[in-house]
Amino acid sequence: MVIMATLAAAATAVLVALPSIVNGFVYDDVWIVQDRDVVHSLHPLGELLAAPFWPEARGGYMWRPTTLVAFAGQWVVGGGSPAVFHAVNVVLYGMVSGLVALLGAWLFAPMVGLLAGILFAVHPVHVEVTANVVGQAELLAALGYLLALVAAWARSGCSSGRRRSVLLAAVVASVAFGLGAKEHVVTIPAALLVVWWRRGTRDGEGFAAVARREWPALIAATVVIVGYLALRARFAHSAMAAGDLGPGLDHTSMFDRAVIMLPVSLEWLRLLFLPFQLSADYSPQHLVPDRSFGLMHAAAAMTWLAVAVGAWRRRDRWPAAFVGVVMFAATISVVSNVVVPLEVLLAERLLFLPSVGWALAIGGFFGAARFRDSSIRRHITMVAAATVVLAFAARSVRRAGVWRTNDVFFRQLLHDAPDSFRAHWAIGGMAFERGDSTIGEREMLTAVRLYPNNVELLRELGMLYASTDRYRPAIPLLERAVAIDSTAVSTALSLALALGRTERYPDALVVLDAMTRLHGETDATLVVRGDVLSRSGDAAGALAQFEELTRRAPDSWRYRILAAQASARAGRCDVARAQADTARQLALTTGQSLPTLDDPGLCR
Repeated sequence: MVIMATLAAAATAVLVALPSIVNGFVYDDVWIVQDRDVVHSLHPLGELLAAPFWPEARGGYMWRPTTLVAFAGQWVVGGGSPAVFHAVNVVLYGMVSGLVALLGAWLFAPMVGLLAGILFAVHPVHVEVTANVVGQAELLAALGYLLALVAAWARSGCSSGRRRSVLLAAVVASVAFGLGAKEHVVTIPAALLVVWWRRGTRDGEGFAAVARREWPALIAATVVIVGYLALRARFAHSAMAAGDLGPGLDHTSMFDRAVIMLPVSLEWLRLLFLPFQLSADYSPQHLVPDRSFGLMHAAAAMTWLAVAVGAWRRRDRWPAAFVGVVMFAATISVVSNVVVPLEVLLAERLLFLPSVGWALAIGGFFGAARFRDSSIRRHITMVAAATVVLAFAARSVRRAGVWRTNDVFFRQLLHDAPDSFRAHWAIGGMAFERGDSTIGEREMLTAVRLYPNNVELLRELGMLYASTDRYRPAIPLLERAVAIDSTAVSTALSLALALGRTERYPDALVVLDAMTRLHGETDATLVVRGDVLSRSGDAAGALAQFEELTRRAPDSWRYRILAAQASARAGRCDVARAQADTARQLALTTGQSLPTLDDPGLCR
């Protein structure tokens, strides 16, 4: 019966996820996989293992070597075909759902495992994970997490010393594998403890006795977690940070974030129990962060208190509910924004691993009701469970097509969340790429109106304006971006360049001086300062900047051309011709061909 429950859950998951196999690379897939050279080969492996999950151009956040290696392997096998990635997602989803059923069957009863596994397999919230490529990080992390729990449970009931050693190694390997896929696996110690609690209560020896016997597994898992955090700090420059901060989470304490997230936590329950209104984005206009304690905060606090008290009081009668609640609380803590602030307040994919606890709790509830004495109640329970499964499965199958292409995805996103600044931002960016600047500008300005404090959005639109010589509309956007994040060099330099092109030379120099104080005199700063000084009429000052560049990089023909042009404007024609000749010679060595020195009426 245990094997049948496991296979039934796995098969159900495969059938539900199978329609996504025809999807392409969509949204984050493009930046992390499709356009990312580092994941297009397994060589050199060291570079792949050290690479950040997000490309450097988009922040270089997080460190997930398991996931990147998996992406690279699939790219090599399939020649870059998205179908291979989606096929792997389908297989992984079947494996994870099967493990949920296996864990539930072993800990409680085969019927509980079957119900939990099938509920997990058909849940519509999981489509965001299974239907796009980057969701594979969630699948791999959940696979490692569940394998570790299954191995720990098997070890806790085993007396053979050799087999216990093998299972301990399996726990360690699974935790390391899962951590390399995504950070959520750091919560595994709490899950191990509650699994051992269940072993102690089921077998009658008590939690303390099991914990004393199984403590090596807890220590080993903790050592792996500490090692992972140390490596993450090295490769991702932070052991804990997850990238940019979500709206309303800047300058907040842990208590502030707990207050903000209380109403948001009610959305977790809605998505788990009534997952029919779904969205790939929950932007600031969808969920408004609120630090002031109000009615919704109180309702959320009372709800979670009732859940905690109820699970504790009925832990002996409904052990599956208690284990499920503890596992949910542990896994949701990492993505709740309370311990560590994230880039988003809410995302459906972040509920993937926590929903394992939900599935075990609900499977335990249906399983307990199924075996009650009343045949009428038993039949009602079976009909209710079947209705939920069919409704969830239908919603999941229908939802899978949303990730077919970028056009389909963003049209649906605007339907699901009309005020999603990310949707308008992405649609505007794609319009600019097609050459449709009218729609592109309209959509990106809408995004700025919806969320005026997103640095990346402000910078991108400002630079798009600047790239078409529309410096005046670029300046306020870039000024706002610099005011929010004064450490962003590229944004500040773009602002200084735009100020110089609109003849606001003193303001441009103030920005450049600030950047120099923060980061030193970089080559890019010298280039922009030289441009500003040249346009302001300070030919000697501009020449000094470009000559410094040629001293720093004497083999750069581009810097030689800049120095030649600056020399010509300063009336130093012999120097200008010499620099131009050197530039021409350097360019020829790289296969470039330069025209004669072009300067307005000078040095001809």
